[in-house]
Amino acid sequence: MPAEDPAWGGFLQATLLAMLEAANEGLVVFDVDGRCRMIGRRAGEIFGIEPAANVGKMRQEVLGAFARACEDPQRFLGMAGGDDTAVVSPVLEVEVRRPRPRTVVCKTSPMVRDGRRLGRILIFDDVTRERTAERTARQLQSRIVELTAFDALTGLLNHRRFREDLDREHGRSTRAWDSYAILRMDVDRMGIINDEFGRPVGDQVLERVATRLKACLRDYDVLARLEADEFGVLLPGADEVAARAVAARVFRNLQVEELKLDELRRVTLSIGCAVWVPPSGESTEDILRRARHALDEAREEGGSQIHVDPPPTDEPPPLPRF
Repeated sequence: MPAEDPAWGGFLQATLLAMLEAANEGLVVFDVDGRCRMIGRRAGEIFGIEPAANVGKMRQEVLGAFARACEDPQRFLGMAGGDDTAVVSPVLEVEVRRPRPRTVVCKTSPMVRDGRRLGRILIFDDVTRERTAERTARQLQSRIVELTAFDALTGLLNHRRFREDLDREHGRSTRAWDSYAILRMDVDRMGIINDEFGRPVGDQVLERVATRLKACLRDYDVLARLEADEFGVLLPGADEVAARAVAARVFRNLQVEELKLDELRRVTLSIGCAVWVPPSGESTEDILRRARHALDEAREEGGSQIHVDPPPTDEPPPLPRF
């Protein structure tokens, strides 16, 4: 049957209408003059509009009705109401607030035949279920990480567990009138290592450093990977002399062949140390902050340095002289 046959044209129109009604995506069709020719049932459900009441209206008026259902109407109109002659099909994810909250992916594409522009079609895909599942998976993964006591790469304790052990030691030291020390250590120039040798080599460096650090500590010392290339050590009962001795032992233990990157470069650490000595009103946050400051000082000195932040002294003011 020739395409010019009215019966054939009617059949095509009926087919398109049936597709609009049955499609899971919301579909809206505008002709070359910008007049709305068709709105599918699903598009009306997503945005809470009556399709029949909007067919025949001009594009901006129809899109305005859709935009009023969106959390950010102007953002929606910027995509859907943009250049009608554009060949590239924009894609936008919007939050629809009524008739009920949804996350919707909006796409728009020109309709062209034999090089002649015939109009534009808008497609709305409700991805609420997928986004909800993604958020749930991310939240679950985050919760698993929070509940896990160990770092996946190095097998050391993680930051959360380190803080818990630090809180316990702070309480014990306060009751026992005992001191303790914290070392914070960064691998020097870790960013350059990752850039020049690749992330897998960088991960191997962190694993080897973790192994070397374990060999420097007592059984009851607490070693953790705090973040990225930073490690933390809690030394119960240690004073400044003991803390410096441990830091020096770490330096010596890193001078091994397997921690050489090439003939000229080997892995080094910057170490910052802070000591808590009673009586003191410092909290664990204070001691961690002092250790971080000491680490920054060591790094500013060029790396492969030890810097100790001494405990604050609360000496009484001198007695007046008569």
